Amino acid sequence: MKMTMMMKQAQTILTKYGRRGISSIAESPMPARVKHVWETQDKLVLGLAFVGGYFAKASLNVLKRKEDWYRVHKFVDDEKKRLAEKRARNEKEMGI
Repeated sequence: MKMTMMMKQAQTILTKYGRRGISSIAESPMPARVKHVWETQDKLVLGLAFVGGYFAKASLNVLKRKEDWYRVHKFVDDEKKRLAEKRARNEKEMGI
């Protein structure tokens, strides 16, 4: 009994507020405004903005990879150092 009542309440809430949200997005003049601004812009400016954004994103990716590269090499160097110390300790214990 309670479950059907809760289902009806949920359906009522969804129909009441769900449609309002979808219709407000569909009726928004923003897409038409964006399309108009896009059509009136100079294509050279838009092209330069795109290329500038592309290079900025690419340079950020290079910097992130460089940080990862340093982190990996530091880990490898630390591991080599640790293994060399362990080998020296083992050789000392074995008397070689």
